[in-house]
Amino acid sequence: MTRKPIDAPRLLTPGEVARIFRVDPKTVSRWAKEGRLTELRTLGGHRRFYDHEVRALLSSTTGREHPADTPASPSEGDGTATSGAAGTETGDPANG
Repeated sequence: MTRKPIDAPRLLTPGEVARIFRVDPKTVSRWAKEGRLTELRTLGGHRRFYDHEVRALLSSTTGREHPADTPASPSEGDGTATSGAAGTETGDPANG
């Protein structure tokens, strides 16, 4: 007799959630502590988060479905990026 698999919800690690929101995994753990996300613990004590809950939080905070819809930086593509001097990279120690 073959058993039909149970439709278990997809679970994400803190690192996966952090990549979705572009934050540090410790921030995700803090959100769980604050009650913003429901956390599950594995038998080994590792945190896991429901994918559907993470996506709902993402859409409620950004109004977007996926971070790919969000520019990498606020000034990306709008011509307002700043640099230290003409023709130099910002943050280059040699150019101070």
